Amino acid sequence: MIPGNVFKDRNYSTQALSTIIISNYIVFALGVQMCSSCTGLHWFFWVILAGLAAYNYFTIRRNLDEFAERKTQVIYVVSILGLGIIYYLLGVAALHCNTPNTL
Repeated sequence: MIPGNVFKDRNYSTQALSTIIISNYIVFALGVQMCSSCTGLHWFFWVILAGLAAYNYFTIRRNLDEFAERKTQVIYVVSILGLGIIYYLLGVAALHCNTPNTL
């Protein structure tokens, strides 16, 4: 008699987690680059974020057994916090909106 968890994958860099993190960073970075300016964010940026949230919801729902582990949840939350850093670097610091003009 073979137990059910013998062939279960315990690798924390599995396909679903890697795919969701990489796609989050690529879509978010492109969305920030396309929709941010010195005057504010374009409304389409929120459409991009809503699509990304829907993609994350359905991917996590499809792979519940992988995202049920505590370590995977921590990795996912840290990657979401990293999106804030990406927004600051690409949408705020890279635009140089508040720099004075030199003569």
